[in-house]
Amino acid sequence: MATQYSSYPAWHRSNRVQDWALLVLAVWLFISPWVLQFGGSLAAVGAANGSLVEVSRAAWNAWVLGVIVFLVALLAVGRMETWQEYINMILGAWIFVAPWALAFTPLWRASWDHWIVGALIFLIALWSLSSARTEPAATTTTPPVDTPPHNPPVR
Repeated sequence: MATQYSSYPAWHRSNRVQDWALLVLAVWLFISPWVLQFGGSLAAVGAANGSLVEVSRAAWNAWVLGVIVFLVALLAVGRMETWQEYINMILGAWIFVAPWALAFTPLWRASWDHWIVGALIFLIALWSLSSARTEPAATTTTPPVDTPPHNPPVR
């Protein structure tokens, strides 16, 4: 049995720390409206920190994107494909720009949460994609069973 290394991407690789980090970030993003108090009691938080619409946008964005990032990262834990990392990069970029796009920048807790988590998701997905491209793919080859061993002719 011989082991050969090729330069093509090792997309079907084992779990790595990046997959688990994305799962943790997704869970954090989902629970952050309650932990950071920008989504628990929308009426109370809206009256204290900003309009109810801003709070609702921030909380719903965190909940929905948290679930989507979690599902994509969960798929990557089972088997990595390139599209998963690209999707997570796009989602990370959206999470980062969401405070401006959805106009909830006056909610500083929600904004900083989105900026930090979005940047981390983008960078971890980029790291995962770049390290998967540089890993050599190991393949094990065995000669066919019915082929006799190759012996040079004797002269």
